[in-house]
Amino acid sequence: YQRRVHGYPKVTDWHKKLETATGAVLATEIKNNSCLLAKWTVKAILAGADVMKLGYVARTSPLKPDHSILQVQQYNPLQFARQNLALNPRNMWAITKHVIDYLTKLPEGKYVLLKDPNKQILHLYEVPADQEEGSDEEQPNQEEEEEEAQD
Repeated sequence: YQRRVHGYPKVTDWHKKLETATGAVLATEIKNNSCLLAKWTVKAILAGADVMKLGYVARTSPLKPDHSILQVQQYNPLQFARQNLALNPRNMWAITKHVIDYLTKLPEGKYVLLKDPNKQILHLYEVPADQEEGSDEEQPNQEEEEEEAQD
């Protein structure tokens, strides 16, 4: 159960919502955690899993770290990807191939590939050869700067 404790933000009462509107709860979780669900779904697809299970859990008490499983749903990963996440496995491989093809054309060296958290864009940074590991100073790749300037 979840009780409201003074100073804690309002929490969703999973018990009631899951019993009456399971689809709405899933839609909210997809909206709020789409990247995480996509990552789990892609891992299930790559592993060749026929079934992927999603579990809904809640704290037994707001002041304790103990949890209880409220509900478990199972999905076919390919169908879940297409229907709920709008992921197309062929498109995922096409994007991966494009990134790999681009990276193999670059000169040998160390690079850091980061996804912008707020946009659907990847940033590629070249790590200078004389830079020590663990240092936070990174220089953008010249090609990436040119691409961003064109957008």
